Amino acid sequence: MNFKKIVVSIIAVSTLLISASPALAHVVVKPKEVGVAAFQTFTVGVPVEKDVPTTEVRLVIPDGLNYVTPNVKPGWSIEVTKEGEGEEAVAKEIKWTGGSIPAGQRDEFLFSAQVPAEEATIAWKAYQTYAGGEVVSWDADPKAVEEHEKKNPDSHDDAHAPKPYSMTNVINDLKASATTESKESAMVAGASSNNLPMILSVLAIALSSAALFLKLRKKK
Repeated sequence: MNFKKIVVSIIAVSTLLISASPALAHVVVKPKEVGVAAFQTFTVGVPVEKDVPTTEVRLVIPDGLNYVTPNVKPGWSIEVTKEGEGEEAVAKEIKWTGGSIPAGQRDEFLFSAQVPAEEATIAWKAYQTYAGGEVVSWDADPKAVEEHEKKNPDSHDDAHAPKPYSMTNVINDLKASATTESKESAMVAGASSNNLPMILSVLAIALSSAALFLKLRKKK
């Protein structure tokens, strides 16, 4: 077999292995990044990986989020579990029930919330219930899941293998604004400094002209 045939064979085998690998999809909350103290609309993407529909989605609300409000979802009932009373009540989880996401399809669930006023990483733990009662828990540390998969390459077929949670980074986007303002102020100050000699020259000419005018007027 010549070199060209060997290369073609390797490509063919690689393609076959890739196509044979199962397509993995995760329950993910987006966006992945948001500014401090921002009011943000979050999207929970829920794919169905089994041959039966998803009938319930439960999302745990991490500490530090305020004003958690789910969007209306036609065909689904929404329950927000809170801790505390009145204005002090804090949302702990959102549960969507009564609807159905067919096998091989996906859907999105929306809610809004105010994120913490300081930099942080929000871990979104979600629990997906299928028709028949099986619950898939998306609540494991992604690093732990990665280590598990390295040690157990075939674990993607294991229903009991850990599933990763998704994360949103709360960043201090005000730093960038402050830096930009500082640069602009420095540019203005620099421009003023550069123009100072010209300003003084114009002022000197104006004073000289005024003095000459007064001198000529006295002579008259």
